[in-house]
Amino acid sequence: MLEQKRRFIVLAFVMVILVGAISMLSTWILYQTALDEQKKRLYELVQSQASLALEVGYLSDELNLAREGEIDREMALNRLARAHKRFQIESKSGEFTVGSHRGSNIVFLIVNGQRVPASSPFSTIPLTSPLATPIKQALFGKSGTLIGKDYKGKEVLAAYTPLFLQRKVLGIVAKIDLEEIRAPFFRANFIISGMGLVFTLIGLTFFFKISEPILQDIRLSEKNYRDLVEGSNSLILRIDHKGIITFANLFSRDFLACSNKELTGLNAGPILACNTEIQADFTSIDEALNYFGEGNGPHEISVIREDGQKSWVSWTVKKIVNKEGSTSELLCIGNDITAKFLANEARKEIEERFQGIAKASPVGIIITDLEGNQLYANERMHELTGMDTTETAGQGWFRRIHPDNRASLQSNWYSGRAITTDRMEFRIFDKDNNEIWVFGQIVDLKSSTGDKVGYVATLTDITQIKEAEVEHKRLTAAIDQAAESIMITDLDGIITYVNPGFERITGYSRKEIIGQNPRVLSSGEHDTDFYKDLWETITTGRIWSGRFINQQKDGQRYTQETTIGPIRDENDVTFSYVCVGRDISDQLIVEAQLRQAQKLESIGELAAGIAHEINTPTQYVSTNTQFLEESFATLMGMLERSNQLVKGVQSKQTHDELLLLADIAIDEKELKYLSEDVPVAIAESETGLKRIAEIVQSVKQLAHPGEISKNYHSLNDIIKNAVTVSSNEWKYVAGIDLDLEKNLPEIHCLKGEVGQVVLNLIINSAHAIEAKIGTNSEEKGRITIQTYQDGEWGIFKVTDTGSGMPKEVVERAFDPFFTTKEVGKGTGQGLAITHNVIVNMHGGSIDVETEEGAGTTFIIALPFKEA
Repeated sequence: MLEQKRRFIVLAFVMVILVGAISMLSTWILYQTALDEQKKRLYELVQSQASLALEVGYLSDELNLAREGEIDREMALNRLARAHKRFQIESKSGEFTVGSHRGSNIVFLIVNGQRVPASSPFSTIPLTSPLATPIKQALFGKSGTLIGKDYKGKEVLAAYTPLFLQRKVLGIVAKIDLEEIRAPFFRANFIISGMGLVFTLIGLTFFFKISEPILQDIRLSEKNYRDLVEGSNSLILRIDHKGIITFANLFSRDFLACSNKELTGLNAGPILACNTEIQADFTSIDEALNYFGEGNGPHEISVIREDGQKSWVSWTVKKIVNKEGSTSELLCIGNDITAKFLANEARKEIEERFQGIAKASPVGIIITDLEGNQLYANERMHELTGMDTTETAGQGWFRRIHPDNRASLQSNWYSGRAITTDRMEFRIFDKDNNEIWVFGQIVDLKSSTGDKVGYVATLTDITQIKEAEVEHKRLTAAIDQAAESIMITDLDGIITYVNPGFERITGYSRKEIIGQNPRVLSSGEHDTDFYKDLWETITTGRIWSGRFINQQKDGQRYTQETTIGPIRDENDVTFSYVCVGRDISDQLIVEAQLRQAQKLESIGELAAGIAHEINTPTQYVSTNTQFLEESFATLMGMLERSNQLVKGVQSKQTHDELLLLADIAIDEKELKYLSEDVPVAIAESETGLKRIAEIVQSVKQLAHPGEISKNYHSLNDIIKNAVTVSSNEWKYVAGIDLDLEKNLPEIHCLKGEVGQVVLNLIINSAHAIEAKIGTNSEEKGRITIQTYQDGEWGIFKVTDTGSGMPKEVVERAFDPFFTTKEVGKGTGQGLAITHNVIVNMHGGSIDVETEEGAGTTFIIALPFKEA
């Protein structure tokens, strides 16, 4: 009741304000209309007075009533004053004013029909004064109306116009005080407002009397509605467009109140999100809708109640649309579904647990009815078959079983009899018809009453196991049939396995060698450092590669190229060692024969040059021998004649006879000639014989089949021998510069093999220079051979100024049988053997630096000691 009275008072107050506003507005409109009419009337009046004054002035001029112009103007003004006096404006404050402009002042001449004396305080006013605005505008030649202050400082409505009399500008103004115009409108507005208030109160009284029964019905309906809403066991809320709760029933207040029992007027965001993840207030109705979700609902949302218990509410949201078609309010009805939700969650948890177990299971799981029709299959089953649920449903999965296994599976699992074999190995096909081996198990599926309603079968993929078995058999067969020797030992080096290849190579049977140490094969050729290095390599997890000279069971030695490495388990822990070896004794013989053939081939290619080199000293040895033979005959003649002289002396011949014998016994000139030339010839012959011996020795060194084992040799001497033997190949196209380090240590090598390498490189350099400059060129290239020590390595470089090699040639330079020389000039074996000798036989390295058209440098590195 108090609320209704309050609303009645508010309504009355609003009505009074509206009536007052309407009366004021209407009065203001009437006032503006009257003011506009007064402006028009005053303007017309002042214009008529100005016209009258002009006519009087013209009449005075025409009648010539005055002789002087000033008298004429005064006469006209007096007449105008009398006319104004006779004519009065129907207003208490209305008046006519006539003024002129004199200097910087405004002079008032006539006011309401009276001439203004000069002594009057209002007779003169400065032109710059803010007062007397109308007369000022008229004196400036303007006509019109305005609201402003007159010469007395009062706010007036005035009309003004200029008056041109006797070549003098006058101003004429008609005015009325604004206060006189406003007064009647204020009185009318007061009367209207009072009457409006009275009629409004009378109307409200009648309205209240007439509407009381209607209001009573509305209150009753509202009470019934509130009883229904408040007594409901559902949450009922109304939320306005700003997110404020405008209504909440009792159940909502109890359920959502948290620490606030009264919800109306509060922002719905913190209330609905009490102790949930949403923290901010709703600033619009859209944010409230976002909380509930898309559509009208229902929307299941969890809340934490005041006692800390988590509950779930199912919300249905109704949008209330205004006249503009936009949502102005939300009607939210929520039902407590905590019990139902928890039951569903428990059921979902059980289902999800089963689904999780089935999904995570590494085996395929299928559930079938009693006839074998698939009712369920887990993801692993779909992965095995590569098919989805629709493809394997019913008998679809059974058709993926290999035809050879299908009948047996049907008989054992789905024959209607008791299961005879619940575990079987069989094959299935995936979607691409790839064969998969599985291990299947089946158990009964029973209902809650204990009746058998189906079967649960699991399929475990054993394809890898089957493949591993096959691979193991294949690997075992491959190892057993391998030509290589394969031996496996434990970490202590005790032999645990050997293959037939081992038995064939060593002569030991598997029974004899298992449990033995590999040292039973030792030939004594390798020192303790050799085996120490081997064990240090494999025990640190690395792979050792090298060659053994071992001894067979019958005592015969053989060379084995071997690789030894660790065998690791799945945790990368070494538990055994495997030794794979290959008997290369025959191969070494063939390689040695090949290298020897290459040497002999090289010597054969150099034979003509060597013959030429030997022929030159042989010629001058032969010539000197012939000269010595002739010289010896001459000397023998002198000795014979000297002997005859001695005999003549002994036989006491005559003096003349003795003088004759003495005169012919010795030819002094010939003796002098022989004494000078014979020693020279002997020395030349000795030099030639030494050169021949040097060439023969170099050829012998290079052509020698080679050592069986390595020894220490001078690299510089090997290079000099190669230069000597190949001199006829290079001396016509190039000169050789030797830059050999004097104190270079000896290297541990096979002398003949390294000499062959140097010889090959020199010949290649000579051929490269010849290819660049031609065969008959006077220009010669240079071949530079340099040796020096680099730490534990002996380095020698062979540099030429030949044609160089393009990139594609360098990449294949060491390939067997690859050559860029013309047919008959190269076999393509030289650099291949060079690479084998340096890298494989001596553990060294060989690098090539080349520039096409500028030359090539081969850089060879050999260890001073055994690698």
